[in-house]
Amino acid sequence: MSLKCFLTALAATSSAFFAIPVMAEDRLKCGEASYFASEYTCHNDKTLCPTVFGLPTKPCGGSGSGGCYPPQQYSCSEEDGILRDLPEASSPFTLSVWGVRKAYQNQKIKACGGYLAFGANARQCHLCTAAGGKNCASFKNETVFLPDGRMNAAVPGGQYWYVHPSEGLLQYTAALDPPKNTSTSSWNVTAAEIPRKEFAGVNVKVHENGFFVWDKEGSSSHWWFACLVTLPGGVISTGRSWRLYAPLTPDLKDCDLVRVVATAVDKSNGVYKYS
Repeated sequence: MSLKCFLTALAATSSAFFAIPVMAEDRLKCGEASYFASEYTCHNDKTLCPTVFGLPTKPCGGSGSGGCYPPQQYSCSEEDGILRDLPEASSPFTLSVWGVRKAYQNQKIKACGGYLAFGANARQCHLCTAAGGKNCASFKNETVFLPDGRMNAAVPGGQYWYVHPSEGLLQYTAALDPPKNTSTSSWNVTAAEIPRKEFAGVNVKVHENGFFVWDKEGSSSHWWFACLVTLPGGVISTGRSWRLYAPLTPDLKDCDLVRVVATAVDKSNGVYKYS
């Protein structure tokens, strides 16, 4: 992708979505220009690059004075100023949310009850039962994803992340339990059918240390919607967290556009089972 094409697209959308309200903020200097640190980053005391969804962009060009790009999506050739897509993810990764609101910036996504959510009230639910044996102590118990659509869980049969095909909600599958009177060691897990496993990782593109993107063919948007939801058992205004939706449903309420970023981690950061 040429830098010129990217800048044209950025300019067309920035006025609609990317303005960050600033209150009582001092102006800084970048060369001869002034700027707010919440809106721009100064490079080499001469180039201002905008902050988009709370994420700083970087200049591309051999002299450092070229246009700006998101490093979560592209790499830049300093010699010719050409932008190239980051490679697709090959490592386990965590996910964090970024948006215009400060409440959205660098918020880790957590797994609990089949849902993936973020925010102060979002919970992470995991278990390591007797079936996990002595390996329980080896898990760091973070919500970790794998590029092929699996959750980073060691439970027999595995668990999978997916986007609900009609609602667009980002979710994960439940762990399977062996049939009654069947031990874990003798259970033929490969014969078990995991509901919605067929949707695992479908229509999502993950860049290595970069954007986690809704990538369905023909979709008009690759952003996600963060929607405020009351947790099970809660009441309005209490026990609420944000869940993520792909742009499939036009009548979403209490939602904002956000970007989601994948960060590579070690596989040991996962869990035995997400509950």
